[in-house]
Amino acid sequence: MSINLEIRQYAGPDRHRHDYSQILFPMRGSMLVDVEGRADVVSSNSMVIIPQDRMHNFTPSADCSLMVMDVELGSLPDALVPSVLSDASALTVRIEPWLWRLFNQLGREVEADGRRAPDVAHLALSGLQLLKQEPATAAPSRSLAERRVLDAAGALGNDLGQTSVTNMARKAGLGQSQFHALFRETVGQSPRQYQLRKLFDRAVDLLVNTSLPISEVAYDLGYRNASSFNRQFKQRFGVTPSAFRNADRDGRSVPD
Repeated sequence: MSINLEIRQYAGPDRHRHDYSQILFPMRGSMLVDVEGRADVVSSNSMVIIPQDRMHNFTPSADCSLMVMDVELGSLPDALVPSVLSDASALTVRIEPWLWRLFNQLGREVEADGRRAPDVAHLALSGLQLLKQEPATAAPSRSLAERRVLDAAGALGNDLGQTSVTNMARKAGLGQSQFHALFRETVGQSPRQYQLRKLFDRAVDLLVNTSLPISEVAYDLGYRNASSFNRQFKQRFGVTPSAFRNADRDGRSVPD
């Protein structure tokens, strides 16, 4: 096996390691991935790289479907190894929307006809070459409006939903429709999608790395009551916050 590609669904936590590198592209849903203590939530417009021989675990949402690439780097010519796979520190990699749509389309091809997997695997490997980072000096300059949108994204990510998107657009000096369009173009998600992703990234961090009661986690995130937090968390991940925490800590199967 130099490259193996297939569509997979996982029923629950599964802590293990393997002697090849693995790349996970979420086609639907999301997944908490923990690679030797480094945890992140992977969803649309992102992928996760699990280096060879690293112990890892993942807890999927109920609707999670992944395109999975298993790659034996040692069997590939150096010229074919994407630089992003050579970075042993890599975990979650954000993908530009146009490129993520390409990977998603490749996944749908395999989902429709598994016999196409070998050809698609090599196309996906070529797509990974496009993730090579350009030198900072080559980065395109951004307009004033784009810089204001990036500032707004930072604020939305830090205040965990306390500031409305309308107020953010006003602070950026932009109309609401223009702000939405520029935000999606610059960040790759709508303001609300980005806000929710950051909110639940923080929720996962608190659930995995602290022993705070669920109610305190909810209040820390800005919820007025724990029931609202429980409901929205289950809608996103398919399990309650307490079940999510238990599954991560002791490897038990996630209850229905």
